[in-house]
Amino acid sequence: MRDQRLISLGIKLSHDSSVALFSDNSLVRCYEIEKLDNNARYSEYGLTRGELSDLLLDMGYEWGEVDSVVVDGWHTTPYGVSVGGATVPFEVGDYGHLYDVRANPLAKKAAFSPYFDREYSSYHHIAGHIYSAYCCSPIGRRGEPSFVLTWDGMSFPQLFHYSPGGPLECLGYLFPMSGFIYTYFAVNFAPYKEYRPNDLSLAGKYMAYIAKGHRQPSLLESFHAIFEKLVARTGTVTTHDQMLEFERALLLKLVFRAKASGFGDDDVLTTFHHFLEEVLVRTLAARLDELDKGPRNLCYAGGCALNIKWNSAIRRSCNLAELWIPPFPNDAGSAIGTVCCDLVAQHGYESVDWDVYSGPSIRDTPWDSAGWSTRDCTLKDLARLLHESQEPVIVLHGRAELGPRALGNRSIMAAPTAPEMKVTLNRIKRRESYRPVAPICAEEDAPRFFDPGTPDPYMLYDHRVRPDAAERLPAVCHLDGTARLQTVNERENPEIHALLRHYAELSGLPVLCNTSANDLGSGFFPDIRSVVEWGHVNYIWAKGKLYTRTAPVD
Repeated sequence: MRDQRLISLGIKLSHDSSVALFSDNSLVRCYEIEKLDNNARYSEYGLTRGELSDLLLDMGYEWGEVDSVVVDGWHTTPYGVSVGGATVPFEVGDYGHLYDVRANPLAKKAAFSPYFDREYSSYHHIAGHIYSAYCCSPIGRRGEPSFVLTWDGMSFPQLFHYSPGGPLECLGYLFPMSGFIYTYFAVNFAPYKEYRPNDLSLAGKYMAYIAKGHRQPSLLESFHAIFEKLVARTGTVTTHDQMLEFERALLLKLVFRAKASGFGDDDVLTTFHHFLEEVLVRTLAARLDELDKGPRNLCYAGGCALNIKWNSAIRRSCNLAELWIPPFPNDAGSAIGTVCCDLVAQHGYESVDWDVYSGPSIRDTPWDSAGWSTRDCTLKDLARLLHESQEPVIVLHGRAELGPRALGNRSIMAAPTAPEMKVTLNRIKRRESYRPVAPICAEEDAPRFFDPGTPDPYMLYDHRVRPDAAERLPAVCHLDGTARLQTVNERENPEIHALLRHYAELSGLPVLCNTSANDLGSGFFPDIRSVVEWGHVNYIWAKGKLYTRTAPVD
């Protein structure tokens, strides 16, 4: 019989669905639906009650042990989920598109569901971003106050301030543009004209693509003038409908000006990216300068916090004491965030313990081993294989990472020393040729190869590849000379850190290529069988074993 701990279950129903289990204020596990069974990226919830019970058993608990069920809020309620061919409705909390200064983002909605056969709670979607950012932060762990910024696809960037033991202060929005304006603008220009404006894969591709264009000062100045004029004419936006109306008007004017500018689409897209970055940094810095609330800490969450270039601009230009972004700032962290809301509101916990490697383990699924050989393979052996073969290796290790980025446990790794490796990795992943490949580097060596090269364990910032390193690391150097670096130290992931040290002994470089191990449109590979069926590599390393294709693929 377990000790008397509070067992909380958090569920995100809509896109980027996940299930998070907490024991008191400690995260036990968080399983994103896309990372189970090769499900589609951004999957919605669709588990039957039996499947949910089995998932909990895999996490080490039974359904009857769960004390509290908490469901993330959304912009429609009831929110219908397809389960076993039928639509199951769930009453959920509000979205939180736009708070005024008197709002209470921690407003709780209680409901009963036959699906759970019990009552459950639901909190605002934006509140989940607020509290996943603060409660998971080192700032929260130290008990310090912090500003919190949220910006996602369907809301304006909103600023809050949280002091432990006190109420959350709503400080208003920074500027009247939702995160989706980034992609709504992009689909008017090549190469994104065939994309849906709310395609969740588009923002990351666009962020990479801007390296192909140039920032055009005259067009940038025009964008700022159009925006400032419309803001002055409209005044303060106070409702969601006004928000949508303002954004539609702004988008029409910006697209019209861009098309009339005579600049190529590459330059237009790059300039618009810089326009949003400048508005974000200027308004955030100005608002923080107006406020005197102690340490200038900032926690940041929402899908826009995955934009490494904007993150770096904030860190560089806003005079912060500390900037914290969790590895799951998008909706992949919403199941965690909604439990954090409940822990703060109902139980007084303001910080949670968690580990980024808290996803599902590698499944032991039967697979057809014909055409493959197997042998024991140490990390030192794996480093030698990567160095000598100059081929990519699928690395399946321990539990999966939380959030959208592969951090060494569900990765395709390769030597970074040949420019052809980036071509190879983009080809086997069926990605666009301009997409960058990320470097994974031993933390203690990162400043030698990258600027600033500061610790970045979750790939959340932009780093420039130092000129003398760019020639040695061509596969991880983006078109603009930058890299989305992941640093690893011995404490965070001792096995991957050891692999990098062994590789450095052979190559002189404590750096490898690191891209996510998945098929196009699916989550991380959950087992060896999935990799074998995918069929694009000759080597798979998992649990100290090397699986080698006996008839190699090109």
